[in-house]
Amino acid sequence: MNENKILEEIESCIDCKICLDVCDTYIVTNDLLKSPNGRLKIAKKLFNNHEISQEELISLYTCTLCALCDLVCQQSIKISEIIHSSKIKLVKEKKAPLDIHNKIINGIIEKDNSVNGNPEERLSWLPENYEKIEIFEKKESDTLLFFGCMSSFRVKESATIPYEILKLADYDFKILENEPCCGEYVYSAGNIELANKIFEENIEIFKKNGVKNLIVTCGGCLYAFDQVYRKFFKDYDLNVRHIIDVIYDLEKNGKVKLKSLNKTITYHDPCRLGRKYENGPLFSEPRELLKKCGLDIKELSENPEDCPCCGAGSGIRGVDSSICINIGKNLFNKLETKEFISSCPLCVFNFRYINYKNQMDIESKYITDYILESMKK
Repeated sequence: MNENKILEEIESCIDCKICLDVCDTYIVTNDLLKSPNGRLKIAKKLFNNHEISQEELISLYTCTLCALCDLVCQQSIKISEIIHSSKIKLVKEKKAPLDIHNKIINGIIEKDNSVNGNPEERLSWLPENYEKIEIFEKKESDTLLFFGCMSSFRVKESATIPYEILKLADYDFKILENEPCCGEYVYSAGNIELANKIFEENIEIFKKNGVKNLIVTCGGCLYAFDQVYRKFFKDYDLNVRHIIDVIYDLEKNGKVKLKSLNKTITYHDPCRLGRKYENGPLFSEPRELLKKCGLDIKELSENPEDCPCCGAGSGIRGVDSSICINIGKNLFNKLETKEFISSCPLCVFNFRYINYKNQMDIESKYITDYILESMKK
């Protein structure tokens, strides 16, 4: 979006403030600066080349970019895109990102992951019975199972179990011995020059290894590989799918057989598998799989498109963890069950952090936990 278009969209705002009703950061702070309406006003100053305060800058970086405000805007303003464009402008002017972002970005450059994980432990999730027989990129396959930083280092079962399910289903795929970071964090922080460099390097890795199909476990990786990369490279033609989409097809074709677990759970729709997934959304597929696992599903909203963000979107936790914790606590207060499922490892990781901080006795799991349990029953 060019600057004239951005200003034109901002000027179309009629100040109705309907967006305040759905903004998770405004709801927990009651701070207009931390609302879509307030952030549009900050963006207007920025794109008119006026100085903004440090408080206003931080307000832009405490947006989860969940895009709920985009859904309700009476003028169809792409508010979340304007906020992200504001970050890009700030980085170009060397006024951003914040120190916490630079620390994480340096970690991505030095360690190839956004969570400060030890690169030597990236494959510690690999099941013991496959350690000696896994040949990684040497395998003749054009399909790559890509795990990402969260699955590799923080929610390891979201790497182990998808891998095992595909093996049990005799699905043709390979994995990388030294997997890179997708670069989405760098892009979301507004540093598109560095993000572009990371994207180029990753595309070369995929080409070198003959990858035509990419299966991901993480919502952030899905967003990056399926949407962001296409903005930068016109000839980018990778077929990108989330693991749930793949397992859904395997079950339909009789390669995955599920038996009833007879449990009641609540399902959470990650932003980037739902309303922000342009080639999706993945709303029905996870629910159908969970129902075939014999799970009674409770919902967080009447319409899956309106499902609230986990509270950790766009790196907000590093900027202001109290906002993230309070967003999560509000979400937990809506739960009717003690078991909580998501299809994004970042969401699962954040829910576990929120549970620890609030001591609410909620067990958060990645969706494939239940699928494998159902398969093995």
